[in-house]
Amino acid sequence: MPILLVGLNHTTAPVEVREKVSFTREQLAEAIPNLRAEAGEGVILSTCNRTEVYTIPDDPEEGSIRVAKFLAKSLNGTGDGVVHEAVLAPYLYTEHGLDAARHLFRVSSGLDSMILGESQILGQVRTAMTTAAEIEPLSADVSRLFHSAIRSGRRARDETDIGKNALTVSYTGVRLLQQTLGDLSDLSVLLVGAGEAGRLVADALTSSGVGQIKVANRTAARADEIAVDLDAEAVPFEDMAGAIKTSDVVITAVDHDEHVLSVDDVSSAVRNRERSLFVLDLGVPRNVDPLVARVDGVILHNIDDLTQVATENLSGRQAAAVNAEKVVEDELARFAVWWDSREATSVIKDVREMAEATRLRELDKALKLMPGLSEQQRANVEAMSRSLVAKLLHQPTVRLKDPAGRPYLQAIKELFGP
Repeated sequence: MPILLVGLNHTTAPVEVREKVSFTREQLAEAIPNLRAEAGEGVILSTCNRTEVYTIPDDPEEGSIRVAKFLAKSLNGTGDGVVHEAVLAPYLYTEHGLDAARHLFRVSSGLDSMILGESQILGQVRTAMTTAAEIEPLSADVSRLFHSAIRSGRRARDETDIGKNALTVSYTGVRLLQQTLGDLSDLSVLLVGAGEAGRLVADALTSSGVGQIKVANRTAARADEIAVDLDAEAVPFEDMAGAIKTSDVVITAVDHDEHVLSVDDVSSAVRNRERSLFVLDLGVPRNVDPLVARVDGVILHNIDDLTQVATENLSGRQAAAVNAEKVVEDELARFAVWWDSREATSVIKDVREMAEATRLRELDKALKLMPGLSEQQRANVEAMSRSLVAKLLHQPTVRLKDPAGRPYLQAIKELFGP
């Protein structure tokens, strides 16, 4: 099973590394063809907590080198953007075959997330597959791998409690806010970002009883939409500095590869301010210049600071995780059976094609030796040759289609191969 996974996540790399190899939806339009050119067909799963590349290379060892090179070339660094693979290598993990499939199934089921059971990842896996397919058609092997992973994720949530009352990154961020600042009912929060992540943050803020919510977004209509739905105030994006001055908290959740809040933006907004400003950056890449943490009167947190809150979410969820792992293994076994049958089908096809070519050659020789045959007699001889080949191949075909016959595959390849 030549499936290859190369990636990094929140357990192997800090946000300052993850953000360099994260891909926006727009960037994937260029990255997917580049990946195909560098390492073959593949799918890129890029979220706030992971970037993983799944491929099916001809040579897994060579493929892992090529994927690492692709990721290094894709780094959103400064200057000329050139980063050697050696810089990235300590943060990468590689899985092959069934282990790579198992990892994807666990990811889809919420078992490998910072927040155990979080619901967004299943949709993100599905989006990764469909995005890749829209850019470059996927083979049946890759498509089946991801469809099986998605089924595993759905079953884990339907048949176990892994997703019951699970937090999202957005809700965990607001939980951190509550732990740090206490009662939020008297606070004014500025939310920067009105995409999917921003919407989830806005919902979490509303549920937590925040006193006032202001929303800023590059596309004003999106900010207006959330503001109307949540009885919040829409703020023009260019007026963010003024909105920060009157806010106790700023939360950013923007899918963008550049900082939307600079040191100068924040410094000017907190000048002559009596109370501290709490800034929570949920973006990957980060939305807020990390140097903002040095500004007096500013408390800056990023997505990696949610780890403690996420760990607390594990309490009482271990039994659900064990049950979800069983679902993963069940779906993995089904996928392995399909993969083996796929190989058996290919071998059967090759053997049948070889047998048919041999039949036609020998039939032609035989008919040339019997020039006086009538059309009906020639048809009878041909029918006999077809029947003979079919009967000879019937039992081997049945055995190879049965999982118990898989050990014969290699022998059949060697016996009938070129």
